[in-house]
This record gives sequence, C-alpha cells and structure tokens, in this order.
Amino acid sequence: RAAPSRPRMGREKVAALSTKEAKALAKAKAAEPAPAPEQAKPKPRPRLKQTNVVSAAPDRAVSLGSGGGGGEGGGIVLKQWQRLPKQLLQEHCQRNKAPKPEYYSSQRGGEHFCRVRLPDGKDKAKDSHFSAPVGGPSAQDAQHTAALYVLFQISPTLQLHLKLPDLYADRWKAW
Repeated sequence: RAAPSRPRMGREKVAALSTKEAKALAKAKAAEPAPAPEQAKPKPRPRLKQTNVVSAAPDRAVSLGSGGGGGEGGGIVLKQWQRLPKQLLQEHCQRNKAPKPEYYSSQRGGEHFCRVRLPDGKDKAKDSHFSAPVGGPSAQDAQHTAALYVLFQISPTLQLHLKLPDLYADRWKAW
C-alpha cells in the first residue's frame, strides 16, 4: 500500500482543533485579572532593629518579709527561670487536673504557720491535709514554706531545688 500524497482531514481532526481553541480561550480568560472593587493595601509592618546582642529579662525582687525592717530587707531576688513554691504547687495541681490548693495561716508566738489542703475534685473525704513543721516571719513566707513541704511530701525525688530561690532550695535540701 502506498501512502496518500495529501493528508486527509477527518472529522476527528476538526473536532480536536476546535477543542484546542476552546481551551486556549478559557486560559486567556482565566489569566485576565477580575476587576476588584477596592483592594486594600496591606499595612507595612514596623521593622525591628536587628542586633546580635541577646539580653535576658531582669531579675525580679519579691518581698516576703513582715515589713519590720529585718536584717535582710525581707526580699528574695528571683531569677527569670526560678519559681516560688506556691507557683510550683499550683503548676503541679494544674498538671494533675486537680483544684487549686487552699492555704490556712495562723500565728503562734510571733511566728506564722500554715496548713495546706489539696482538695480532691470528686470526693471531699479524699482531701489531703498537710501542716508544715516550720513557720516563717510572715504569713506569705509561711505559705511558701508549707507549699514547699507539700511538694516534698508528694514528690521527694524531683529535683525542684534547681528551680527554687536559694532560701527555699536550702530548705528542700535539708529535708
């Protein structure tokens, strides 16, 4: 058989050309941007000054004294990474999905003492009560000491002294 000298143009070829043309028209229409009513320009963000210096937040001073003008001045300087015992006890309760601890302070002989109640969310009979063996010069210091004692009773193997200020870290190590 010999190949024909002139190519035939059948119906398929004509249909294919019209499909290609339709696709080209669709692409051209899609490429045209649709008229937008009012395009709001995004506000430029303020640029921050870039430096190579990394600075830490300043230490914060916490006053726990009774305000009587004691020898130390009654304050504890907390580093940014340190936590007070009441904070650690509250974080412990949050992790265990337990209610917040309750503190009951009393004063005996010029020294403040504190009891701590760890409520059970479901059964009041299962509440835990702790009385700290040592007190403090103020009610707030007694509460922190009691919270430290509770943390030590609950989990003595944790190395919480690494997160505590020096005063409470020394008490943790002594127990």
